[in-house]
Amino acid sequence: MSDEKNEPLRSVRQWVVVRGTSMDLRVGTGILSEFPRVLKSAAGRPHACALVHEDSVSEDVVRVLHDNLCDQGFKVSTCALVPAGCSLAAVEALNTQLAEARVTSDDIVLVVGGLETLSVASFACAGWCGGTRLAEVPIDLPSAVVAATTPRALDSAGRERVLSQDATARYTMIDLDLIDADPTGESALLAFALMVQTAMCDSDRSFGRLWDAADAIAAGDADALIAQLQDTLKSRGKISSATSAALRQSLEFGTTFADALLSLAPEVSRSTALADGMRFAARLGVAQETLSIDDMLAVDEVLERLGLDTTHADVDPTALADRIRENRFLCTNRFMLAVPRGLGRVRLAVMTDELLAEHTAAWCASRPE
Repeated sequence: MSDEKNEPLRSVRQWVVVRGTSMDLRVGTGILSEFPRVLKSAAGRPHACALVHEDSVSEDVVRVLHDNLCDQGFKVSTCALVPAGCSLAAVEALNTQLAEARVTSDDIVLVVGGLETLSVASFACAGWCGGTRLAEVPIDLPSAVVAATTPRALDSAGRERVLSQDATARYTMIDLDLIDADPTGESALLAFALMVQTAMCDSDRSFGRLWDAADAIAAGDADALIAQLQDTLKSRGKISSATSAALRQSLEFGTTFADALLSLAPEVSRSTALADGMRFAARLGVAQETLSIDDMLAVDEVLERLGLDTTHADVDPTALADRIRENRFLCTNRFMLAVPRGLGRVRLAVMTDELLAEHTAAWCASRPE
């Protein structure tokens, strides 16, 4: 009996709304060689293509893209990039390579790399020659979830993530054959946490779809992961491009707590810190009577089903509360945290020092032995 129905989907396509335009998303397995044909179709008469890749990307991946781009009629310039952080200096380094490759606004820049590299490319291509088309191939699951729709803000003036930017990628290809999708590994777990964050900020329907797929995703089902990546990027694009600042700011859900926790307990994984940040925010929602206990437990359960554990780190509650406040006051004069008001609805809420102190004390006291 044929087992075709058990084979993972080869490729799915999704148009993702981003600020002022849309992005052509392709997700699947074994689709790397197809991407140049997609770019040829988009470009019409091919011009130049700068193929930029992190130096850690395998030679086979670079060669497949290079040869297929050439076959499609592109004049290809290949540039190896050593990841050098996410700053204006890194943008300038990439600009230098684009200049050496004589890239213009009529050409395409195809970048293969992780979140920081893709974010640097997004910033550079937004302004290069008035705007140059950017195509992305992420090499890990967290980058696949966030890079195209919510690129990382650049570091500047000795501070992290202060130069924010809109998404500029016009084409993204996620090939699971290039990515470590082990559902028990840190890379996948962080991607799962980001999926929960996105669904909680989008809608109850988005959360419901993730809830239904959680067991299959955690079990390593490729079809379920492909479908969820498609759904998450569509949702994340909608949120990040919303005209409502309140909706865009909802993607802070869990991150302020996670950053504060990691600054005090760097041994904690990013996936665990973000998951605990969402658990913490859900309990604040219950305390403010904007979230039901049942919905709080639903957040806990979907995180648990996806394999996202809670931290065992011993953290001082006063130090944690102070660090949460410090992190928020770096970019705003108002102390507000992203708190859920329901499944699929998160908004910034004013937070009193007393409520924060109470909940950080309770959270720290409840750490497992």
